[in-house]
Amino acid sequence: MLRFAGDMLLAGHYEMAADTDGGLAFKDFTLLRDADVAMVNLECPITDRGEKVEKPYNFRMRPSYVGAIKDVGIDIVNLANNHIFDYGEVGFFDTISMLDSAGIMHVGAGRDKQEAHRPVVLELGGRRFGFLGYYAGGEAPEAKVDSPGVARRDVRLIAKDIKKLRDTDSVDFVVLTFHWGEEKAEYPEPKYVEFGHAAIDAGANLIIGHHPHVLQGVERYKKGVIVYSLGNFIFGGNSRHSYDTALFEAAFSADSVSYSFIPIGVREWQAAVLSGPDSVRVVEILRTRSAEFDKTIEYTSKEQE
Repeated sequence: MLRFAGDMLLAGHYEMAADTDGGLAFKDFTLLRDADVAMVNLECPITDRGEKVEKPYNFRMRPSYVGAIKDVGIDIVNLANNHIFDYGEVGFFDTISMLDSAGIMHVGAGRDKQEAHRPVVLELGGRRFGFLGYYAGGEAPEAKVDSPGVARRDVRLIAKDIKKLRDTDSVDFVVLTFHWGEEKAEYPEPKYVEFGHAAIDAGANLIIGHHPHVLQGVERYKKGVIVYSLGNFIFGGNSRHSYDTALFEAAFSADSVSYSFIPIGVREWQAAVLSGPDSVRVVEILRTRSAEFDKTIEYTSKEQE
């Protein structure tokens, strides 16, 4: 079983609230640890070094918080986003070192192009899974043959990466994570829908999106599923410490895969599973925001059955 959460930024306002307790958000939260694989978008570098890059907002996570990421059960982080180079190459290199030392896998950025496009490949229950991450660029450099950066969200590059996963790594199920979309938009713009379709046509099975900071709908397209935005998980980029969000789950049986949302409430920075009317409210939001698509998924999470 795979579980995904959206943007995670354990810095800024979160740091002011948590101070030395990096795991404040995850008290009694086991949903990521209970998954076979749990993945989030890590929205900032992990460093106490480097110089701020000139931009409106810069964030970095305390190195002492790395243990909290590991302890909550996060296995893979996406680094292809607009804040991962907020403290330059030094901050980025520290991030890679911190994650590697903690045994947390990562995709979407690297010290060169080869590393940025390197997948995480895992075997679970007789299936081989491949994970990749991409960002269009703008606030982060594109990885080059001899320079660090993010994997650029380009259909040709993605198709090449997927082909390698299928042919060389014998992967059965391909997961792409995209940092894309417009901030605060409740529905994806047509260009992102078109891009998502192109990525499924290139061979992806599941696309997980983030960056808009709000939940968007889910589309079934051909044999693939596109989660356009999972919104914020724990996000200290602003002072809003209480909000609703969701995890996305892909559960596998011998010959099929089922998808569901798990409504989550963040209250005073702490994540917990929602139930009752609060859970129904989140599911209704997701159902409404998916209604524009010809096909979507069933909106009944296990917590509501």
